[in-house]
Amino acid sequence: MAIYKKGGNWFIDYYFHGRRIRESAGPSKSFAKEALAKRKTEIAEGKFFPQRQKETISFAEMCGLYWELYAKHKRGAINSRSLRNARHYIQRITVAFGDKKLDAVKTTDVLSYLTKLREHNSPATFNRHLAIIKSVFNRAIEWGKFMGPNPAVKIKKLQENNKRLRYLSKEEIPRLLESCHPRLFPLLACALWTGMRRGEILDLKWENVDLERRLLYVLESKSGKAREIPIAPTLARVFVSMGPKTMGPVFHVPIIMIARYFDQALTRAGIRDFRFHDLRHTFASHFIMKTQDLPALQKILGHASPMMTQRYAHLATGHLAVNMAKFDSGMDTFWTPRQIPALPNVQNSLKVRQLSP
Repeated sequence: MAIYKKGGNWFIDYYFHGRRIRESAGPSKSFAKEALAKRKTEIAEGKFFPQRQKETISFAEMCGLYWELYAKHKRGAINSRSLRNARHYIQRITVAFGDKKLDAVKTTDVLSYLTKLREHNSPATFNRHLAIIKSVFNRAIEWGKFMGPNPAVKIKKLQENNKRLRYLSKEEIPRLLESCHPRLFPLLACALWTGMRRGEILDLKWENVDLERRLLYVLESKSGKAREIPIAPTLARVFVSMGPKTMGPVFHVPIIMIARYFDQALTRAGIRDFRFHDLRHTFASHFIMKTQDLPALQKILGHASPMMTQRYAHLATGHLAVNMAKFDSGMDTFWTPRQIPALPNVQNSLKVRQLSP
């Protein structure tokens, strides 16, 4: 039996019937010593009933402890965007299970939540939520808040398809924009006209929006490198309509409300199999189909490697044909008409084949 300090809080560590139990005792070392002594006495006198303890804590309470004592310290070395995403996942899970006691959350409850989550989210999001639910219950068992078993332990992760390329068609884009909540509209416009990640959009501040030079400055990205993104005229009008300020966040929509508004918009627009990150694919796909410029797209998206941008290369076949024609316009002077026969009229030859019996 012992006490130890972690993340600014003291914990007591002891065994009961061969099972190791850890409990949070708060920031006071002296209180932790008293709590451990009390546990020793209760166990020795047969007055320790951990089953009763677990009935007093709800899933929401456990998530609060999990965030304060574990998650935010575990992720402390990661950038603020990752930390915010982790908190968002925990908030969504807390809303789903709320005041249910830990022992009342069954495997079927977890599966039902994850199945509904999967309707408008990627396998990666499914896996992140599953990992947190498993971790919450593991910490509850470890800290003596729950005797187990972990209801999520046998649920398997989904295979993540990072090559998925779903983007909105020209017909779907206006349907989505017309169907979204007014608070979500500027945020979606920013995603569709810049290809920025959701975290980058939420981190965007007015001091990083230069409407005179028509530039956005992304200071904290997934790759860790800052970048500039040109502001298209359409997006500039959106920013102007928002009443631009000199400082502070551009978007004030809570991340949990973004998910709710986005799901509602997809339902109203009749769009299926689409997630928020696919807005980035939508921008990239339409940009490359119009400009055929992969290097420019790499810079705008902030890809660390050209290989990451190559997933859109198949949409740039028109660019290859144009460049080949440019190449040929110089090469054809090396040959005489007698050496290379004239190409047949493809359309006429097709008509002849169709008319032939």
